[in-house]
Amino acid sequence: MKGLEQAGSYIFVTMVIVTIFTSAALAQDLKTEEIVAKHLESIGTKEKREEINNRLAMGASSFESKLPSKKTGGKALIVSDGTNLYFIASLASKEYPYEKIGYFNEKISLPFVTSGTRSPLGAFIAEHEKLLSDGLFTGSISNTWALLNWQKNKALIKSAGTKKIDGRKVYVLEYFPKGVGSSEFSIRMFFDTENFRHVRTEYRHDIASKEDTFGRLGRQAGVKMRLTEDFGDFKDLDGMTLPHTYTLNYQTDSNSGTFEYIWGINLTQYMFNRKLDAGFFTFDVK
Repeated sequence: MKGLEQAGSYIFVTMVIVTIFTSAALAQDLKTEEIVAKHLESIGTKEKREEINNRLAMGASSFESKLPSKKTGGKALIVSDGTNLYFIASLASKEYPYEKIGYFNEKISLPFVTSGTRSPLGAFIAEHEKLLSDGLFTGSISNTWALLNWQKNKALIKSAGTKKIDGRKVYVLEYFPKGVGSSEFSIRMFFDTENFRHVRTEYRHDIASKEDTFGRLGRQAGVKMRLTEDFGDFKDLDGMTLPHTYTLNYQTDSNSGTFEYIWGINLTQYMFNRKLDAGFFTFDVK
């Protein structure tokens, strides 16, 4: 009898081990197309997603810089249809009154925040226009989200296994925009392994230091730039599960020093299929 109990325990433990390793193997073996498909289903059914022609997301905005130390905030509005994105955040600061980021009629729109000057976020996007033209910026908050129609952009997307973010296991997808062949710039997307929600996009641009040309002394210093978009507090809204917290963290590291900037958007309301004026998508004063 004792032998049977030991055999039963052995079989049970073996089955548990096999199940764990099989689950891990399946997680590792998911193809890119499967991860994307499951992610889209996590937003809503295909019918529901196609039913949404435009989205308005509203809430509170905040901004913080570590050096120089500064905190401010205001309101935020993100409006999108299938091809246009309108992002504005008021920040109640004379030096930084607002952030405006737009993609209108296949053109980038990044107004200066003060005369001839862009914010660190605006400057980074101006140098990396694919964030807007490919629909990466703001993730699944917007109807322009790259993965809603990812074949259209003709980007290359590769699975890069799994990792952990704040103790949470996520799938990693590497995104290679069409026509961007620089090894210095990389884009990675992260999806919760349990529910396939998109929780982060990370953009890295590392410019290596270089020797100056013959006849000149010194070196050209390198610089590291990191922009991270984090998404959280997902809620169901009429069949669409969307994030309600959106945080952008931008860091630069060079011989000039290390700088960090943080923008926060706390969304309190989404509206779908609103009637927008024909000339809505512009920052020009009407």
